[in-house]
Amino acid sequence: MKKMSLFIVAVMTLITLKTAFATAPDVTVMNKEGIGSYLTDGNGRTLYWNKKDSPGKSSVVGKFIEIWPPFFNGTILAASPEMRSKDFGVIIRQDGKKQNTFRSYPLYYYSMDKQPGDTKGDKVLNVWFVLDPGKFHLTETESVGYSKTEGVD
Repeated sequence: MKKMSLFIVAVMTLITLKTAFATAPDVTVMNKEGIGSYLTDGNGRTLYWNKKDSPGKSSVVGKFIEIWPPFFNGTILAASPEMRSKDFGVIIRQDGKKQNTFRSYPLYYYSMDKQPGDTKGDKVLNVWFVLDPGKFHLTETESVGYSKTEGVD
């Protein structure tokens, strides 16, 4: 009986510690009228993608990095339920710095977004867009021994 009580106390302690150390997701999904669902970092800052990028490669260089800073939060371990952690990755940019990706596409902030929930970068130059994880899919075609990306929705 004493061993059972100790076991129950130990389990309850572990549950309490796990709850105490639980953190907000590294990336989450917000919803905004006129925009729909979109990705944000853990602080509510909107994340964008660039349609000129290709899987695993950023096309944003030079002065544009100041306007569209790369998002990097290390390994994304906690994503909200609408996504899987394996949707996220890390690339090494041309400048040698790391950048997080979503389904292989690099993620960015927009420097004109000043507050959590700002989406001022959506549709800029018809190249920059918020990223709706429910609609952002890669289409792959199988070829002999490999698959190649054909495009995005």
